[in-house]
Amino acid sequence: MTYDGGERLNAYLRTRSATAETADTSSLVELSRTTTAGRVVLFAHPVGGSLLAYQPLVRRLADHRCLGLDATGRAVTDAGPAGSIQELARRHVESFGQHGPRIDVVCGWSFGGALAWEIACLLAERGERPEVVLLDSTWAGRAVPVWTPAEALHGFVQDALQLGGQEAGFTAGTAEEAAARLDMDPEVFAERLALFTRNRRLVCEWHPTPGDLDLVSVRAAESLTSDWRTATTGAVHLHDLPGDHYGLLGDSGNVATIERILREYRTTAAAAAGPAPGAVGPDEAVVADGAEGTDEADEAALHTALAKLVDTPHWRDLVIRARRMDPDAIAEAYRELGRRGLLAPDWPREFGGGGLPTRLAIELFEGFCSTGLPDLVHALTVQIVGNFVLKSGSERLKRELLPRLAGGEEFATVLYSEPRAGSDLAALRTRAERRDGRYVLNGVKVFSIYSDISGSALVAARTGRDGHKYDGITLFLVDLAAAGVTVELVETVQRERMCRVRLQDVEVEDWRRVGEEGRGWALLDGALAIERTGIDHVVRAARWLRALRATVGRAPGLERLEGQVECATTLARAATEVFLRADVRATDTAVAKLYTSETCQQVGHEVLRRWSTLGRSTPDRTAPGLTTGVDDLVQEELFSGLTESPGLTLSAGTSEMMLSTIAADLKEEYERRCLAILHRFGGELVDTVLEVLGPVGAAVRVEPLFAHSPARRTALADTLADLGLDGVERPEEEGGLGLGLTVGCAIALGLGYLGYENAYRSCRLGHGAAGGVGPADEDSHGGCAAPECRLRHAAHALGLGLGLFRTAWEHASAREQFDRKLVDLDALMFPLIRGYAELNAVGTRLHELAEHVAEVDGDVLGRFELVAQDALVRVVRAAMQVLGAQGITEWSVGSRFYMKCAESIGFLDREGAAAAG
Repeated sequence: MTYDGGERLNAYLRTRSATAETADTSSLVELSRTTTAGRVVLFAHPVGGSLLAYQPLVRRLADHRCLGLDATGRAVTDAGPAGSIQELARRHVESFGQHGPRIDVVCGWSFGGALAWEIACLLAERGERPEVVLLDSTWAGRAVPVWTPAEALHGFVQDALQLGGQEAGFTAGTAEEAAARLDMDPEVFAERLALFTRNRRLVCEWHPTPGDLDLVSVRAAESLTSDWRTATTGAVHLHDLPGDHYGLLGDSGNVATIERILREYRTTAAAAAGPAPGAVGPDEAVVADGAEGTDEADEAALHTALAKLVDTPHWRDLVIRARRMDPDAIAEAYRELGRRGLLAPDWPREFGGGGLPTRLAIELFEGFCSTGLPDLVHALTVQIVGNFVLKSGSERLKRELLPRLAGGEEFATVLYSEPRAGSDLAALRTRAERRDGRYVLNGVKVFSIYSDISGSALVAARTGRDGHKYDGITLFLVDLAAAGVTVELVETVQRERMCRVRLQDVEVEDWRRVGEEGRGWALLDGALAIERTGIDHVVRAARWLRALRATVGRAPGLERLEGQVECATTLARAATEVFLRADVRATDTAVAKLYTSETCQQVGHEVLRRWSTLGRSTPDRTAPGLTTGVDDLVQEELFSGLTESPGLTLSAGTSEMMLSTIAADLKEEYERRCLAILHRFGGELVDTVLEVLGPVGAAVRVEPLFAHSPARRTALADTLADLGLDGVERPEEEGGLGLGLTVGCAIALGLGYLGYENAYRSCRLGHGAAGGVGPADEDSHGGCAAPECRLRHAAHALGLGLGLFRTAWEHASAREQFDRKLVDLDALMFPLIRGYAELNAVGTRLHELAEHVAEVDGDVLGRFELVAQDALVRVVRAAMQVLGAQGITEWSVGSRFYMKCAESIGFLDREGAAAAG
């Protein structure tokens, strides 16, 4: 018996088994590896995808580690053909992962030069800023006709022949003739021809992304040339070598010159970079010169520096004073962090950073803010304003402002909201007019945080009057000490003071404009994405929970909240990776903002619920007024939880705005958004499981539909076994594929998404080896206490929840009531959309736990199950409300999911099940 899609799945599994280390996770290929201290050089593939052209050069760089980009790697091609060179570059960079090698030089010839430039720009956004060497790379700058198949075949053959140093006079009549002439396997030939044709189209449509990197442009004298000075504001060093385009790498003299350039050339920025501002020695802070050690050593040094700093009575005193809004304490604490290079380690070195991964910056932020230091100072100064200027500011603005922010010498804030405009930035009325070569700003901004202690502010003002309401908005970095700026405090119940800022004829120079005039809304969309990662929310929530634990012990309800904060933390960390993308939008982090802010607010509400037993309010609000015997810092945290939590779902967009944003996204492609949660566990595998198992389960008629079905379970289990999935998780030495628990969870997710029984057995009867399939007892899937089994069961339950959500959304999209589609009724749909956000968070956390199951203890797993159970109950409740009477009919899809969810959710409550016997 055969199943449609089965062979594709088997091919996928064989590929994963054979290349589990790199092929599906990175497009990097080792061209040469050295044990010496040589640099890492990345070669971008030419238009045809082959890296053979670089062989003469690679052989001369034996003391360097040379990497190439695999044009056909899974990490690049899984999402289908790229629509632009920029998109292709982004896929390559994303495939490198967080722990990929640090690239010192990016080099590319012809099409590879275009790809190398775009990759270098993306790496620069991550703070790595490699050297760039482009070999005879050009762009069309005009409309280029699309080739016919015959022209594409001819062009590919000519390119391949000249690349191999042969005469380009051969004309092939068919693909078979061409493949024979090039001595290529027909299948490989077809793949390379298709790749060549697509890449040729991309480079014909390409124009370089503007950047600020220095570069070397090596040009062939007989070839077309482009002026790279129009693409970068950095230095451009030209080297013209004899010969034509194909002879550039075929001539030994040219290759020797290019080798010397790669060995000796250093960009102006790299040569100028020295120790980070305020570096105080290798025992306290990272040394900025990368030649002195590896990134790992630098990261370890920063973690050590932070640990030594915060483990002192002086730091504790600074934190307590800072929490009480002592400006001197806030300033001193952040200067200490900046002096050690701890505030912006991922920024480029020339701007005060250390050129290290953004992941490290988030880890350090969580570390020093977990001590109680006001986190919004850093969030506003570095994460929002600093990163915004880094991405879109002028070169002068970057050089004058960023080192001060990274060194803790100056704070920054944002001035968006206005009276009677609130969160509606399109309604802003602050104006910026051109006068005598400068901008003059007039307006009033409200509800800004820390404007009283900040030196600069990112201001949104209107420079145009016509067109769409979002047109004509321009951004400026305003000096708050400038003439015409007035900052007034607005008293609130919380410690962190809000301000009203008046701008009266404030003059701002051109170089302080951020981005193009009138195009500020597109930039703000990306800036809001940075604000909405939620990393600041989860840091606060964790602190408030610790303070609650310190005062009430292990009170009922806190365990569930702890699990929710852990889910929110995982989601926020994942969201911080999103804003590194050049095309980031505010919608990309809406789910994270909604879930993290509401989770943090729930912790604050727990403080509110217990406040009368924790303490008493005081008229002047100078101290929380808690009962005696409570630690000062704990008092501050509890008071913060009480007073700050109401505003958490307002800043950077209210919860209602987030729900509306997510709703608009789901209306466009709700099914793809659901599948994206499953794809995190194994994209092609999940798609094929759904494709293969869909008709198998549906073919077994069960009456009533939601009844227990041994026949369907057996049919599903047999199909899984026929596909070879009985060895998915089993170690290779035991004859399995050794693909890990995440792949097993992917199968369980797929079964749940289809609404089927969990025919992927979590373990063999009793206990033990993982990864079996079979029609075991229903209880064997949820009753086993092994962490692996519990996570597989949670995956199946998550799949059921997603399946029910999809069913409800389909119904709402088709059903009309009172002349409106149900999907357009916010009051009905918002609970369901909030449930989708919760499922997203649960899925992100589940993936993390499955990836690190060996490190997961029973308490962590128990808290996760409580959160997953709560989320699923709320989704089921909201979905059944949307489905209405149809959802409870005996034969409906909704009723099937409802009963399956009921069976599955109960197993997530381990304590309740144990109490019930």
